[in-house]
Amino acid sequence: MDRRLSKKEEERIVNELNKLQMIEMVDTSVNLTNKCFQSCITNFRIRKLDDEEQLCVYKCVEKNMFFTSALNNHFMKLSNEGMF
Repeated sequence: MDRRLSKKEEERIVNELNKLQMIEMVDTSVNLTNKCFQSCITNFRIRKLDDEEQLCVYKCVEKNMFFTSALNNHFMKLSNEGMF
């Protein structure tokens, strides 16, 4: 039996997936912020980041974005090969 979703069901599912994706993006951002903050920020006596902290945060974010991009590319490749 070929069961297709109604337009309303399809829209509801797409909306739910969009919400889940947004939640995941926010969680990822919060986790990255916490990770880099804990790893890099050491001086709480001044309001601005010093040069060392700025560089550390930059490298931390860059490394995590590179890793996330590489992971996404890998999953896309697996998906295209029919492994997902």
